[in-house]
Amino acid sequence: MHLKIEPIGVIKKSSSGLTDVIIYSDCERILGKIIEKFEKGASLLIVHKNHQSGDEHQVKVSAAELINRKGNLLTVKGLEAEDDSVIDVRLSSEV
Repeated sequence: MHLKIEPIGVIKKSSSGLTDVIIYSDCERILGKIIEKFEKGASLLIVHKNHQSGDEHQVKVSAAELINRKGNLLTVKGLEAEDDSVIDVRLSSEV
């Protein structure tokens, strides 16, 4: 069985050594109540497609610390990914 899951955002490395998680504006309203709970220093779990994997159906769950949130832009520390599609973002305590 194959499921097609549309990404809600993208991961980009910033010049400061941190990572930006950009949530697409059309998905921001869907995640609005979840994102409102995100505070500086919160532990996040980010589900993303691992573009380095040879299998396009593989996803990776990565832990990261939230440094800053401005609207649909989350700046995090500890995420080892770049140009990956974001599938979901949650507080690690919600799992």
